[in-house]
Amino acid sequence: MAVTFMQRTFPLLLALGLLMAPSLNALSLNPFNWFGAASNDSINLASSENQDVAAELLAGGKVNYEAGKLSAAKRTFKKIIKKYPTSSSTAEALTLRARVYMSKELWGKGFDDLQKVINDHANYEHFDRVIGDQFDCATALMEGARGRILWVFPGFKQYGTSAKQFEQIVQNAPYSDYAPLALMNIALVSEKTAEPEDAIDALDRLINYYPQSMLAPDAYYNLAQTYSDLVQGYEYDQGSTRRAISYYEDFLILFPSSNYSGEVEANLKNMENLLASSRLNLGDFYYYFRNNNTAALVFYNEAISIEPDSDAAREAGLRIQDIEAGVRPTNKASIVRKLLRAE
Repeated sequence: MAVTFMQRTFPLLLALGLLMAPSLNALSLNPFNWFGAASNDSINLASSENQDVAAELLAGGKVNYEAGKLSAAKRTFKKIIKKYPTSSSTAEALTLRARVYMSKELWGKGFDDLQKVINDHANYEHFDRVIGDQFDCATALMEGARGRILWVFPGFKQYGTSAKQFEQIVQNAPYSDYAPLALMNIALVSEKTAEPEDAIDALDRLINYYPQSMLAPDAYYNLAQTYSDLVQGYEYDQGSTRRAISYYEDFLILFPSSNYSGEVEANLKNMENLLASSRLNLGDFYYYFRNNNTAALVFYNEAISIEPDSDAAREAGLRIQDIEAGVRPTNKASIVRKLLRAE
């Protein structure tokens, strides 16, 4: 009997379902939508209803902030941020709380609040001020500001955090005047922490992305200096030497009237002398130890072309004269062996 009843009612239910489909679709039978729509409506409603409340709280917080009652102001700002996250007053509350943190040298917390403004309140009217405050936080850490352990004991210097904050500033405002400054500061911090690769990366981006920046001459100079510092001597690979020479030459071409020109010319000459010495060293290897005059001539001529006035070039010229005159070199390796046997 029950089976018969179900057999009869199923077609009826199916027909009713098809007839009511448009209405059901409008109401949405998706259970995820039941709560989501209501939740969104309530959020929007709450946001609309509480704008005045948040604005009133913000006004009170500002009064305390301007009166120097920072703890009371911070409590008010916290309430706005927590209870009314979608309010138009929240961005200002985050900005002012960040300044409270900054006044207490809590640079990391201040920076994080400012980042929330950028992430969650993209239309905030004082965007430039937020970026400027972030730059101040990162600069304080770059200059050696320390946090506090248990609010009493000075913590460690946070150069790594500073570099990350400057990198975030570049991402936040790539077209602002702060971006090239942030890249230059990343390079300076990387020099302090002995991370030349990071310094090179930051300076290279500064040169390529902001060639018209007032910092471009300094970037070229610092980039050449960084590569110069990586040079270990004429016996080693000369990749860094060549890059240093390239950036010194670019500097002199692009900024001929710079105050650094004399120093750059001297540094360029030193690098060219070093590279010429490395070519002479390779030529000597083939001349004395491999008896390969052809290869030796290649490197001797390179030494002369790199820096004709260098000591290495003059020695290379003498070697070339010997080779052309058919003078066979004294095999230095055999001399060393004879000395060892004599002992």
